[in-house]
Amino acid sequence: MARALVDKSIIFLVIIVLSIVVFGAFMANALRVEPIRKAVEEDRPINTALVLEYYGKPLTTQILMYYPGNARGALLDIPSDTGLILRSLNRVDRIDALYRTGDPGPFLDEVSTLAGTNLDHYIVIDMAGFRDLVDIMDGLTIFLPNRIDTIVEDRRAVLPSGSVTLDGEKMGLYALYQDEERLESENVARRQTIFQALLRRVGERSDYILNAKVFEAIAKRMHTDLKPESLKRLLEEFARMDMDRAVLQRLTGTYRNVEGTTLLFPAWDGQLVKDIVKQTLNALLNAEATAVEDKVFTLEILNGTASRGLAQKTAEIFESFGYEVVSVGNASSQDIEKTSVLDRYGEANAAAMVANVIRCGVVQDGAIGVGSSAPADFVIILGKDFNGRYCVD
Repeated sequence: MARALVDKSIIFLVIIVLSIVVFGAFMANALRVEPIRKAVEEDRPINTALVLEYYGKPLTTQILMYYPGNARGALLDIPSDTGLILRSLNRVDRIDALYRTGDPGPFLDEVSTLAGTNLDHYIVIDMAGFRDLVDIMDGLTIFLPNRIDTIVEDRRAVLPSGSVTLDGEKMGLYALYQDEERLESENVARRQTIFQALLRRVGERSDYILNAKVFEAIAKRMHTDLKPESLKRLLEEFARMDMDRAVLQRLTGTYRNVEGTTLLFPAWDGQLVKDIVKQTLNALLNAEATAVEDKVFTLEILNGTASRGLAQKTAEIFESFGYEVVSVGNASSQDIEKTSVLDRYGEANAAAMVANVIRCGVVQDGAIGVGSSAPADFVIILGKDFNGRYCVD
């Protein structure tokens, strides 16, 4: 009899403990703040890694920096062949050597370190899921400057030039298409076009896409750290974004062969890409800078020193920040002491942003008598104070 009483007491105690645990879990869940709503309420940017996966490796990785306050965004391309010292592997290798299907954490941690900013969330889509998504959204519209006629996955791929709407199968072929003869900047633009078109479609068809049944089908084709309700809220935010005004940026550097593998080593030991991200996030938060970025400004870069190739290397820096360099060349003198930015059309705010890229303290009006030959908005004349990255005293 006494034993029965002890047993009942233990059972009663277990019930009480379980009740407390269940109630605690319920309260914790009730008090949990949905992360996207929290970011919007705190008026801060949301950085999301977007990965298109193919055979267990990232075909393209983009960092989408989005500011809910003005619904502006920027994409930064992270090439899969970026070369880094991967400490966890104790070797120099491609950044995607860290990538594992279903567990992108180590890879994204390295991407975050490279960019010098936190990645709040990630969305991974494999190729089969991507093709399905495109079809669910009734195709994606992209602009092809040239007709594509090539072989992809042992199949002939023919895509017409101009503005075309492609179904999932053809968008998959476009994503896989490689042209070794194209400049790397063109290949980056093609990779970014994929997510530009996808996000643009989210905005165009948001009512349909966010419908409960359609969203359920979409969510099934995405691997993400977000719960369904948070993913839906994030897509609602992305739907507000004007992708035609998004800032497109890329990582630049030097290609080197390491043990038979060609790797892209980031310029200035990775500091340049960190500067790009920092300036981009500041611009997204700054209404005045954002207004400036709505315009397409062009640059001409002239070398006023005896250092050969300096203008071209500087052009790569500005192109990384999303500027269009229309001409590089030599200034009328190769003995210029101070670097200067010449503002041809009175765009003072934009001129200051251009100068800030290389920490140039000399901004002047006009560009007469500098040997300029291109109709650029700004002319940058490099002087002896420019060390290849910054102007120094």
